[in-house]
Amino acid sequence: MCRLSAAVLSAAVLVAAVPAAPAVAIVAGAVDGNAHPYVGALLASSARPFCSGVTVANQNPDDHALGKVFLTSARCLGKTGDGRQVRVTFGATVSSGTTSTGTYHVMPGYVPATFVNDIAIVVFNSPPAISAVGLDDGDTVPGPGARVTTVGYDTPSIGIRKWATEIVTGSSSRWLDLRYGSGNSCIADPGGPDLFIPDPDDSAASAVFALTDQGSCGIDQDYLVNSPAVRGFVNDPDYVSDAD
Repeated sequence: MCRLSAAVLSAAVLVAAVPAAPAVAIVAGAVDGNAHPYVGALLASSARPFCSGVTVANQNPDDHALGKVFLTSARCLGKTGDGRQVRVTFGATVSSGTTSTGTYHVMPGYVPATFVNDIAIVVFNSPPAISAVGLDDGDTVPGPGARVTTVGYDTPSIGIRKWATEIVTGSSSRWLDLRYGSGNSCIADPGGPDLFIPDPDDSAASAVFALTDQGSCGIDQDYLVNSPAVRGFVNDPDYVSDAD
């Protein structure tokens, strides 16, 4: 079953939409605390989180200036959300987090019916003092049996950041297939990251491989973000913002 789309608010309102029905995010798993501080949530005007996402480093290929953007799913606001101001909060809980504002941009070629290019970024008006995580370079895709860490907010623990491991069962050019591990990113709350350490011999740092996208409470099909097309969108020079 596909994750539910968010409804879009009026353009006059700073931020975002609320899901059409209650969402289900990380089931089982564990309370995150400060384990993944770069994972945040898009906030509706009611301050309810409706999509998760992750702060990733981007790089202008011309001047190599590192910046950071918030990577999430296009379906959160849809095509009509492109160019809108939104709010993003970071914290172990929504109520304890710091909030930043920015402009929501949908990846060109997004197709709602098939979820092709189901990617969006938020370009911060003023970059938050949050460390960014790397976007995988595409050299490695976790194989069957590998465990990835997924992180997100929303029900059954609305406003509490949680994490769980999921087990890879396969992949295609766009999708990472997963089954329940210590928990599952179940039914809704798209945009949360799937994290994996691509080369533990070189670095213990995790990289973002995919975003939670569609599935059920037993299996997931998450959107891979390590393709040249997605990296090109994230690293578009128009979207580089200087880090603090």
